[in-house]
Amino acid sequence: MTTIGSEKRKSGAKDEPQGKKVRKDTTDGGNFAKKPPKFPGKNFQGDGKFPGKAFQQKNPVPEKQDWKKFKQQKKELRIKRKEKQKSKDLVDVVNEAKKIYEQLKCKTTKGRADMAAKLHNLLKGGDKYSKMVLSHDTARIVQCLLKVSPPAVRGEIFEKLSGCLAAMAMSKYAHFCVLAMLKHGSAETRERLIEGLFGNYVKLCSHSFGHTIVDSIYITWATAQQKSCMRQEFYSDLYRKDKDRNVKCLVDTFKDAAHMKNIVMGTLKQHIVKAVNKKLVDNSLFHGVLVEYLTECSDEDKLEMATAFSGLLASLASTREGTRAATLCFWYGTAKERRSALKHLREHVEKVCVHEFGYYLILAILHTIDDTKMLKKTLLDTIVEKVETLVQHEGGRKVIEWMIQPGDTNNFHPSVTSALNDGLKYSKKDVSIRRTEILEAVQADLVAAVRKNAKFWLSNGHIARTTATILSREHAGITEAYQNLAKVISDPSWTLEPPKEEENAEESDEEKPEMPKKKFRKVKNPLEKPQSKDVPAAPQVGVEDAGLHIVLKKFIKIPTFAGILLDSLTEETVEKWLPINRGCFLLADILKGAPETEKLLQMLRERREGIEKENSPGARVLLEKI
Repeated sequence: MTTIGSEKRKSGAKDEPQGKKVRKDTTDGGNFAKKPPKFPGKNFQGDGKFPGKAFQQKNPVPEKQDWKKFKQQKKELRIKRKEKQKSKDLVDVVNEAKKIYEQLKCKTTKGRADMAAKLHNLLKGGDKYSKMVLSHDTARIVQCLLKVSPPAVRGEIFEKLSGCLAAMAMSKYAHFCVLAMLKHGSAETRERLIEGLFGNYVKLCSHSFGHTIVDSIYITWATAQQKSCMRQEFYSDLYRKDKDRNVKCLVDTFKDAAHMKNIVMGTLKQHIVKAVNKKLVDNSLFHGVLVEYLTECSDEDKLEMATAFSGLLASLASTREGTRAATLCFWYGTAKERRSALKHLREHVEKVCVHEFGYYLILAILHTIDDTKMLKKTLLDTIVEKVETLVQHEGGRKVIEWMIQPGDTNNFHPSVTSALNDGLKYSKKDVSIRRTEILEAVQADLVAAVRKNAKFWLSNGHIARTTATILSREHAGITEAYQNLAKVISDPSWTLEPPKEEENAEESDEEKPEMPKKKFRKVKNPLEKPQSKDVPAAPQVGVEDAGLHIVLKKFIKIPTFAGILLDSLTEETVEKWLPINRGCFLLADILKGAPETEKLLQMLRERREGIEKENSPGARVLLEKI
């Protein structure tokens, strides 16, 4: 059998049995492939192949199972399934919370305190609060709870969120919850919140949402000690965790160690440059640190800061320290930087002029600028164009009064003028020449504005004082302006509109403080006339206003104006003024200042009996004159 089988295989005969198939190796001329040895021999290579032949392993040996890794994967899978189930549960809780919130946010809903407590009990388990504050719709629920809930519930909510305050301050939606904590929380809550953000204020100042939190804390809630601790984080990384109570300002950091000055100034400069690159400079904490840096840095750094902030002066001029920093940047800059600053400031002139502190920057520019032609194109033309809007605010009036009478002690405190004079060393043009050029650029337009709308320029005492300043300098159109003002003053129907009262938002019953109950009922005076709050205030006669009375007395001292006003007075106007105390004083001043008073004396003598019936001091003075 062995001999026959081997012969058939050698001869390759075709009469082979059909039930058997011979496996052939096509790679070796029909010979069977040799099986690899069980143990490596002398012809076995390290890569699993025999020399000259391809080695193929038909049934590889399975790798050994790593049971520790397998158990860890199973454990992670179980955790993911539990978290998925928790998320399903959180969705149901949020849906129920939204239903309660829809009723809770309405001010007319009764029992809001009980509903707030119910909603808090629904959300206080686990980490629901920390997840809800990060979403746009659920963050509003937390804000409403912080506003409406009683103090105890607010304290519990703060405890739940105290571990993620820094992340909340930089979140698009959660930072509103931080603002709500500051506004509605207790003093202890605010203090813990401010201290909980220690170490993150530098990062927050350079964040688009976080810098609003820092600004609110620094301006409204932080104490002097907390403010100094917040500024210390900008000085060096050493102060981020450990605060020094003896360090009140930048100079204190290197007062006893001069070698630390370069390190501190370099660190502070890095933080300033980072905020400038992001254009996040509208921050009170940043303004305070910037002023300290500008006063202590070298001349090269001053010029670098002036270049960096040339287009951001309007953003800086939002606080007292920011306005000071913007002024220093403008002074330290070259002519090129100043022109760039004026171009960028052009579209913000109106807002800066009417700002509580921003107008000081405009005064500094007017006092130290050399290129008055560029000043007229960028600032002065815009100011003159919107002069009626500007004079309704104190800052706008200061700017206009400085252009006409710079440094006048009747309008400006000497300390303001002294501070502005510090910038004259950065200017080359003579002070008198600069003031003359600015006056010539604006006087004609301002006098024309008074001439066109004289009634507006006498609408109240503040605006009338600016009117007197505008007309205090001689000009060709002043006589016509006097005539239009006299027509308004001599008009019998001239009255002033009462000031508009600001509408206060209605407070809910829960927000109103509890007033102590009265033990005794107040007895009403039967002779007192009841005053209704709904009845509007009656308009006031123009000459009866205290501020206008002072301005009109100044005008009447000018012989030209007194003569024009005397010619404009009618019998009806005189009869309207005689019962008014200040009206009698004005008539007496006209008799004293006008060149020809026979016409007025005749009208007053005809009404002597009526004047004698008046018991006012002005009537007695007027009787002496006639």
